[in-house]
Amino acid sequence: MMEQEVYKELNKKAPSGYRLNELVPFSYPVRKIRLEVLLNKNPDNTLIKVYSVLLRAIEAGFDRKENLFEFLGFSQSDEFMERELFYLREKGLIDLVSERWYVTTLGEQFITDHSVLRVEEKEDFEFLLDGNSGKPISLLEYKPEQNSKGIELTTQLIQPPKSPELLDGLNDDIANLIKRESQNKVYLINYQEDGIKLDLNQWIQCWLIEYTPIHNKELESKMEVRTFEKREIVHFLSERFNTEYKYYLNLITGNEREDIEEIILPLSTPSSTPKAEYEQRTLSIWETKAQFIEALKSVKTRILIESPWIKQATLEYLPIFEKILREGKQLIILYGIGEKDEHHYTTVKALETLQVKHPKTFRLIHLPSHFQQRRSKLTGTHRKLVIKDEDYYLSGSFNFLSFGKQEHQKVANEESNLFTQGVKQKWENVLKDYGLSI
Repeated sequence: MMEQEVYKELNKKAPSGYRLNELVPFSYPVRKIRLEVLLNKNPDNTLIKVYSVLLRAIEAGFDRKENLFEFLGFSQSDEFMERELFYLREKGLIDLVSERWYVTTLGEQFITDHSVLRVEEKEDFEFLLDGNSGKPISLLEYKPEQNSKGIELTTQLIQPPKSPELLDGLNDDIANLIKRESQNKVYLINYQEDGIKLDLNQWIQCWLIEYTPIHNKELESKMEVRTFEKREIVHFLSERFNTEYKYYLNLITGNEREDIEEIILPLSTPSSTPKAEYEQRTLSIWETKAQFIEALKSVKTRILIESPWIKQATLEYLPIFEKILREGKQLIILYGIGEKDEHHYTTVKALETLQVKHPKTFRLIHLPSHFQQRRSKLTGTHRKLVIKDEDYYLSGSFNFLSFGKQEHQKVANEESNLFTQGVKQKWENVLKDYGLSI
């Protein structure tokens, strides 16, 4: 379904007196954790039935091992029944005096209320960690509607280290999750912080919907989060976006908003491709940014961008990236630096989605991973480089994919050099040095 159709569908679901103002597709990060835990719980139902039969038989007078086993149809050497009798004695439900079994007060209570018998068992417990707050979330809480099968978690990334630090201070939260999911029937005894069996980065694909009042401007906007495919309400995320409205909406949308303190001003761009009458020219910080935008808008066949970090600033260029790829032109992005490999997750996810849509023309290469696979001594890049067709290339200190300042803001000085000669050789050198075939 196209975005326009989704817009029409969700606009019909707007609360009374509101209209749909903004519709933003986004992905929300979670970590799926599987942890070995020690639980206090009721025994398996099959064992409950066995224990009930044993206690009732003993109460009925089959209180010696010989006649009890004969009544139940077991041989006198049956190890299972022998073990279960002494287990029930250990739990205080029966006792043995002068080779006769008898049912204790606790055992009599068990016959009418099986919940009095608790056992300790090791099990694997799966839950989610909120990608922003780090708080544990029950998988059941991510069910968008009653009787729903839940939200499908998509795009499993490389499995990260199973770090014990993830669980610091979360014992009470995990215990409460287990208690709620079992409806107060199972309780956490303990777990080992190094008992993490699975730790996956995943994403929930959603729509963020902003409903604004039609007439009464004193009313606040209402936020709603729905799943991307079925457009079911995700209550947990809807609550979060309503309480942290400004932060999140401004984080994932590129639109100008009245409540942003500094309004983004449009940039002027060069009207034409630089003339080849010079071999090199130095550009100021704002000239560099304008030239970068011009390169994106005027590329004919291919463009390469190398920059250490992908930050929120890259969201400004996503529409241009999409246009380049729709027109069948090549886009190559090289990024990442081993010493400080920190990126804006929403932006990287958007680029990964774009790569899936255009696998033949878009190469998004995380250089630390690329070099590791090649067993290279390089750990990433600190180079800032743009090569446009065979027209020119830009090289300098300007971070093309992480610089997000505007001309009216205070900034540290940057500059770049624009070269119109040796462009073909620059392409060959970069591809050869990095072992890329494009």
